[in-house]
Amino acid sequence: MIKSNLKKSIFLSLVVVFFSSFSITANANADTEKQCFSDVQGKIPWNAEKNMNWDPKNVEQLCKGTEKPSQPGQCFNNIMHGHVNWGQGTDWEWQNAINLCSGSNDAEKTVQCFKNAVGLGKDWQEAILTCQRSNH
Repeated sequence: MIKSNLKKSIFLSLVVVFFSSFSITANANADTEKQCFSDVQGKIPWNAEKNMNWDPKNVEQLCKGTEKPSQPGQCFNNIMHGHVNWGQGTDWEWQNAINLCSGSNDAEKTVQCFKNAVGLGKDWQEAILTCQRSNH
């Protein structure tokens, strides 16, 4: 009986530790995403007209999953305003730039990934999907 209770106690302790690590990670991600939101909203234009008042849902999509809060905004800004050719010009649809840069942890790497993929003959949609997978 004592062995059984001890096993249960050890098991429950391991379960608590296991799920606590998820909570800590979730809180860290939430803090990082909030910082990213703050780095983007009102500071980075989302369109060619230089409008910096983002729909909050779009900023949240851009920042979701990042571990480095400055990187999604830097990536987006570079794509939208850095003359990155998507295969048929350098004028991007903002949603495509969000899709490429969402959750990026390395803006330069993400942009370079896209340029390389297009340079290898991939169309822009395939290039975005390829680089999304390597963003994290």
